[in-house]
Amino acid sequence: MSGTFVLIKSDLNVIDMRRLLITCLIAFIAGSLAAQPTPRASIKNTVKTTLVPSTSGQRGNSKANSRDQGVSTRPPAQDRSGASSALAPGLDNSGAAGARTGTTRPALAPVTNGSTTAKTVPSATKQANALEEVNPVRVKWMSLEEALEKSKTDKRKIFVDVFTDGCGWCKRMDSTTFMSPAVIEYLNEHYYPVKFNAEEQKEITYKDKTYQFKKNGARGCHELAAEWLNNRLTYPTVVFLDENQGVIQPLPGYQDAGKMEAILNYFGTDSHKKTPWESYQKSFNHQQKD
Repeated sequence: MSGTFVLIKSDLNVIDMRRLLITCLIAFIAGSLAAQPTPRASIKNTVKTTLVPSTSGQRGNSKANSRDQGVSTRPPAQDRSGASSALAPGLDNSGAAGARTGTTRPALAPVTNGSTTAKTVPSATKQANALEEVNPVRVKWMSLEEALEKSKTDKRKIFVDVFTDGCGWCKRMDSTTFMSPAVIEYLNEHYYPVKFNAEEQKEITYKDKTYQFKKNGARGCHELAAEWLNNRLTYPTVVFLDENQGVIQPLPGYQDAGKMEAILNYFGTDSHKKTPWESYQKSFNHQQKD
């Protein structure tokens, strides 16, 4: 009997030992599995990186936009001839809202972002087409040579629109301001309107002096445009010349139709010689309302 008890006890010890070994083995395997690193997923699928634009990149984009839409931190051009002393500074600054002047651009309608519905301004092309239907008359643009030749027999002031092919605000002014019936009528009747490409590459003789295109890096500028603009290459800029082709005033930046109409009348009537711009503008706007 006692021998049977001892056998049973020994069998139980063997079973307990096996259970202990199995438990230890399971614990070891579980620990090994837990210690293994989690497999890495594809970076393309799991990681999203937000890049902060660098300062140099922002400058590059701003510079590129300045060529197309006309934006710069340069101050507005000032006339050094002294002929425009009666012209108030407000005309320079408030009118220079487009190209490379650092002043405020004309407000544009907010853009729809997907969650907010906003009204949008019709494109410049649609505006031009609408104005064309109302008034098919156009500004009678001519070259500088043609204007100078005409002024020999019929004295008039010359209005020069200085532009470049890559200037976005120049194109916008063409499709808005220069499509206004009031602006068209006054320009055609009282000025010789001239389109002048600041990157024109042919020689031009002006007031017994020959001007040429000067290359500067990948681009360049015509010497005559630089002289008219006092070397402040801002586009668009409109330049007013008197009956003897002397510079009255360069005005940099985008000008809307209402402002342009007032400016054309201001110089066209020689009011700049006797009336400050602010006073004239208030009077002109009041007359237009009446």
